[in-house]
Amino acid sequence: MNKTTEIEFSQLMNQHKGIIYKVVNSYCQHHNDRQDLAQEILTALWLSIDKYDSEYKFSTWMYRIALNIAISYYRKDSKRQDSPSIN
Repeated sequence: MNKTTEIEFSQLMNQHKGIIYKVVNSYCQHHNDRQDLAQEILTALWLSIDKYDSEYKFSTWMYRIALNIAISYYRKDSKRQDSPSIN
C-alpha cells in the first residue's frame, strides 16, 4: 500500500473511531482487553481496506468488521475462562 492509502486509512479511523470504541466497550470489561480487541479490529480493517466497496457506506462496513472481530474475540475469551487451569 502506498502513503496515500495510509493517510486515507488514518483519516477514516479518526473520523469513525466512535464505532470501534462502542464495539470494544460493549464486549470487554477490562482496559487491557479493550486495547487488545481494538488492535485486532484495526488490524482486520487495515488488511481488508482494499476489499471495501465504495458503493456502501464506510461506517456500516467498518461496524460489521468490528462486530465480527469482537464476537470472535469474545468467544475465544469465554473458552479461556471456562477451561479449567492445569496445575
